[in-house]
Amino acid sequence: MLNSMPTEHLVTMLAASPPQRAVQVLMSMPVARRGKLLAAMNGPLLARLLLAADADRRAALLTLLDDDRLAAELASLPPADAAAVLAAMPADRTAAQLRRVPSEHLTTLLEAVDSPQREHLVRVLDPERLTDLRRIRYEKAVIESLRRTSAELSWVPQDTGSNLFAVVFQRVFGISLCHVDTPPLPAAAVIMAHQLFAKHRVDGVLAVTNAVAAPFPPLDPPPTHVLTWAPDDTDGVLARALVRLAG
Repeated sequence: MLNSMPTEHLVTMLAASPPQRAVQVLMSMPVARRGKLLAAMNGPLLARLLLAADADRRAALLTLLDDDRLAAELASLPPADAAAVLAAMPADRTAAQLRRVPSEHLTTLLEAVDSPQREHLVRVLDPERLTDLRRIRYEKAVIESLRRTSAELSWVPQDTGSNLFAVVFQRVFGISLCHVDTPPLPAAAVIMAHQLFAKHRVDGVLAVTNAVAAPFPPLDPPPTHVLTWAPDDTDGVLARALVRLAG
């Protein structure tokens, strides 16, 4: 009887059913019909069914969803729901989907789930994505801390790096975010930050880094300081660095 129902009506019924019951009904259908039903479902319903299914049934359903369709539906979900689905999928399918997620959005996904799910997602990430992810999370922490000091922030226009203007005490400072995976922070990074902001005639330059900085030569104005800062440092550490820079 259920197999003879129009697809649209059956999808509506599945959406109104408890998710585990809906999975049982869906899996009782012939494979071809199952594929048509999945094709007619929206992202939230697919997510409910994938999360309600056991590992074997989830794997069977995923064989009927290609990577393009899955990516489109995951993108339509709130970050917490999308991350939960990704964490429940087989590692190879999860890895394929994560390759499609921009690093900025990946950070949001990881922050939306609890530790076990986050650890599963991190384990399947490509190594280069992990490096990028650490950088983005560090930069986000610095920016949030600076905003809590009441600094007015804006990105340097037409710049491909991680450089900001910060208006503090009615003066404009250049902030260069310099995350490195392998200490020390090279002197070249400090010199490049100084050269960039010297063109904009800022009142001072602050390179914020997660590592100890290598010695760098004396630089012409504007004054340039390096601050080693960790996300568990207080906002006052950054605020005091700006005060020192202001003289």
